[in-house]
Amino acid sequence: MITQIQSAARRGLRLSFAGLGLWPYWGAMLLIASMLYKLDWLDGQLNVGGMNHWKWTVNVGALVLITFWTVWLGRRTRAVVLVLLDLVLSVAVLADLVYFRYFKDFLSVPVLLQAGQVSALEDSIWNLIHQGDLILFADLPVAIAFAGVVLWRNRASRTRNLYTGVPPASRRKFRFGLVLRIALGAALLASGIMMIAVPVNTQKNGWARGLFDGNWWNIPIYNVTGLFGFHGYDTYRYAKEHWFGGGVTEEQMQEARAWFDGRLQLQQQAEKEPLFGAATGKNVLMIQAEAFQTFVIGQSVNGQPITPNLNELIGKSAYFPNFYHQTSQGRTSDADFLSSCSLHPMPSGSVFIRFADHAFDCLPSILNEQGYDTTVHHAYDGSFWNRNNMYHNMNYAKFYNIKDFEIDEPIGWSLGDKSFLQQTVDQLQDRGQSPFYAFAITISSHHPFNLPSSSTQFDAGEFAGTTFGNYLQAAHYVDEAIGELIGRLKEEGLWENTVLLFYGDHDNSIYDMKLYEQLYGRSLSEVEKDRIVRQVPFFIHFPNDEHAGVNEKAVGQMDTAPTILQLLGIPIGDRKMMGVSMLSSAAKPVVFRNGGYTDGVHYYVPGSDGVPEHGACYALPDGASASLSACQAGIDAAALELAVSDRVVEHDLLPNMRERQ
Repeated sequence: MITQIQSAARRGLRLSFAGLGLWPYWGAMLLIASMLYKLDWLDGQLNVGGMNHWKWTVNVGALVLITFWTVWLGRRTRAVVLVLLDLVLSVAVLADLVYFRYFKDFLSVPVLLQAGQVSALEDSIWNLIHQGDLILFADLPVAIAFAGVVLWRNRASRTRNLYTGVPPASRRKFRFGLVLRIALGAALLASGIMMIAVPVNTQKNGWARGLFDGNWWNIPIYNVTGLFGFHGYDTYRYAKEHWFGGGVTEEQMQEARAWFDGRLQLQQQAEKEPLFGAATGKNVLMIQAEAFQTFVIGQSVNGQPITPNLNELIGKSAYFPNFYHQTSQGRTSDADFLSSCSLHPMPSGSVFIRFADHAFDCLPSILNEQGYDTTVHHAYDGSFWNRNNMYHNMNYAKFYNIKDFEIDEPIGWSLGDKSFLQQTVDQLQDRGQSPFYAFAITISSHHPFNLPSSSTQFDAGEFAGTTFGNYLQAAHYVDEAIGELIGRLKEEGLWENTVLLFYGDHDNSIYDMKLYEQLYGRSLSEVEKDRIVRQVPFFIHFPNDEHAGVNEKAVGQMDTAPTILQLLGIPIGDRKMMGVSMLSSAAKPVVFRNGGYTDGVHYYVPGSDGVPEHGACYALPDGASASLSACQAGIDAAALELAVSDRVVEHDLLPNMRERQ
């Protein structure tokens, strides 16, 4: 009796496995279970909101949509396809993770269209991949083994019907099986759509109201849609913007025009102040330093100052310790766009790449009209960030790229900053034109900051051998390059006839706050942590050390171009810029791409999950927590400013706005 029961059990087990083998979605279900584990692991790595039940549901729905069609394939083909899907999806998760570690954002279609630049970031990419990330590929050997078993066991059935395993002569069973698979695929498709639509619509009518109506920060969108849902929405968003989108309504145009009219009143205050025209006819040399942040200014390691030359320059210049970068995914190109054209970058991709053919009111074009010789200098490939096309549109008289430099000090990506700045002066001397406006973009202090040991003698002390220690050494090297540049300008007789501006382009992508606390020797408040990431230094040195002093005003990269116009005595006129001169008594908030802002009185940090109520408002200068209501007006103003800027940039509105004044 027991033997009969055991035989029946074994027979039932074999039938169960046989039935499982006939179920065309079991492999996809295993893939979905594996990917859900990876997405949950990713969510823990990102730490931007947690895997709530809505995100779980949307993730399952997205994976069902990715895999439902595999039920229509034969067993052998389906096995291979599922392995390939596992590989592709795992690579996608890793790519998003690595990108997030550097940019604090997700990959988007505009970024992927910039993929030709990835080779230049190779060192940074490898530095951002951690050993633990291999968990994303731990299931691949198992998936390959399963696929191998399926291929082996079905090797003799290629001429048969691949679903039922019966000869082709059994047409009725074949048709029945085909109908079942079609119905199953359709049911899975409908289920996947519902598992996305219901949670997304529920949240759109709740905390995420208005989230999909404009160019919001991508992180709250991810918290609604999950990773693959985000990429699906991002693809839809890109297609709508570039292929199916409509134009701007008259109401939106009027709103943008009214916004710029209000900002113009602030900008024109500078034209009535003593510093208007204070540097008329002087040369202007502006240096944008790669990943150079404010926290290194005035700091020492083992008694050795990190930036001795810049420390000395503070007492001889107008120095802005509360200057903030306002960049987004375009990083260095965003800083360039903000400083030269005084508009916000886009939330996805780079304006230089996406909208290089649009019209902007940028410094080179304005200064050309004033008789300035305008040049831009960068010792790297002119196609990187689409600079060749963008600089042509900005009307620079000359773009000096890597082809115009002798690589006699090879460091990192290209030429060391010391030689780069010296050769930039050579190029200006060769042109022999005055006044000139020259914009120099450094590159040596690029992540992961691996300078040769011979480049600088700075001892990073307890940080030596770490990425943070390498950054401190790179910052010291840049400071040395600036010191040598100042000496050269004095030798050439340019120092007393040139306004020198120096600022950092963006943060260093090092977000472990324990390192900064170790450097400072104390704990940091929450507002200090956010400010460290956003603050970059800004110096303006006038001939004869005039107008020197520390200015505590809250300012940003967007204010750079209006500042230069004020100093050179050029009225803003009908030009559409969003910034206000740093040296003017007029003040406005500094708005960040994620919707945060500071006006010098309050500092608002949006919640990492995008929920407005989860944001934090702080009172300055002590950084004490304040009621969110104290920041609400600023939050609304920041959202409007970003919306207007995006509208202008994306739809090329400036020519139309000028024509209709």
